[in-house]
Order: sequence, then C-alpha cells, then structure tokens
Amino acid sequence: MKSHPRKLVPAGFTVIELLVVITIIALLFALTIGGFTYAQKSAARSRTTAAMSAMKSALERYSQEFGEYPAPQNPGDTIAIGDKTYEVGAAAMLYQALSGDGYDNILLAQTPTNGGTASSDGSLEEAESKNVMLTDMPREFFINRDGRYFMTDGFGRPFQYVKGAPQVAGEQPTTINSTYDLWSYGDDEENTSARSIDTVSPGTVKDASQRWIKNW
Repeated sequence: MKSHPRKLVPAGFTVIELLVVITIIALLFALTIGGFTYAQKSAARSRTTAAMSAMKSALERYSQEFGEYPAPQNPGDTIAIGDKTYEVGAAAMLYQALSGDGYDNILLAQTPTNGGTASSDGSLEEAESKNVMLTDMPREFFINRDGRYFMTDGFGRPFQYVKGAPQVAGEQPTTINSTYDLWSYGDDEENTSARSIDTVSPGTVKDASQRWIKNW
C-alpha cells in the first residue's frame, strides 16, 4: 500500500496564546492612553506656567501704576466646574485688573470716573484702554462662563489669588508672600478649596500642593 504524506495544518491559537496576545494589546493600549494623558497634563501645566508668568509681570505694572496690588471685591464667590466648586472672585478680579475690561470685581476705594462700563463684556471701550496691564492677552488666558469673565489656568479652572495684608502683631498671616499668593491647583482635584497658607503645615494639603503651580 502506498502511503501519502499528510499535509501539516497550522494549529489554531491555544487559550494561553490568546491570553498572551490579549495581554499585550491591553498593555499597548494602556501605554498609549497613559502617554496621551501625560502629554495632556504636561501641556496644561506649560500653559498655566506661561499664563502665570505674564500675569506676574502685569501685576507688577498694576502695582507701579496704582501703588498697590489689586484685591477682589467678592473673594468668596464660587463657580461649579464639573462636580467641583472653585472660588472665582479673585480670578474675575484678575481678569478686570489686567485686561482693563470692567472694574466691578475689583475692590476700589472709590468708583473710577470715566472708567468705562463697570461690568466685563469681553471688549475694550476707549475709556478702558488706559487700564490695560496685560496687552494682547491671549484668548486662552481667560474664559466667559455663565456671563462671568475670569482668568483660567491650563486645566480650565480659575486661578487662585490672595493679596498680602499688612502684618499685625499677634495675628496669623493670610499669605505666604508679603505681596500676593498666586496659584493653580494643577491636576489636584481633591483640595479645590484649600488656600495657599494651608500648605505651610504638614499634612495632605501640603503634600498635594507639590502638584500645584504657584509663586512660592
């Protein structure tokens, strides 16, 4: 009897091989998503740093022009972004103080004469042009949300700011710098009501502040 050689038929994947392939695909997917997330956070931090640098220069110009740093009229105002609540009064004040667009969010000793419209509208009147401290402000530096204009960080959240107060004997300071504290919470979404002075004492806020972008 003549024997015929049998053709070798490739065997299908075993369960182990399939699991290995699935694991590799999952790892590659995780690395891709992880890299994308890291790139997004890195870009947001870079935008925040650039905005802060411009704002600090503009605040020095404001101080030279008016003899003091600006303070918010309504520091306790808040705004909801997603499921988090942020103080927005200072960020709204910073927008007006640096852009020249309005003044009703700035704590002033008296109402300006010929200062233009009190509220912000996203444009500059001729009377407001003299109050511009940050010229050619990039559109990415601020946002209009629910009719409120405010300075925003690279993460889309309001910048935080506290003006330094004169030191009084026996009273605890409210800022770290004697001038002002300016910061973004960065990617910290757990301590969105924490203040700059809260980062002095050891604890969770001080640890989390390593992720903030700040001027101290």
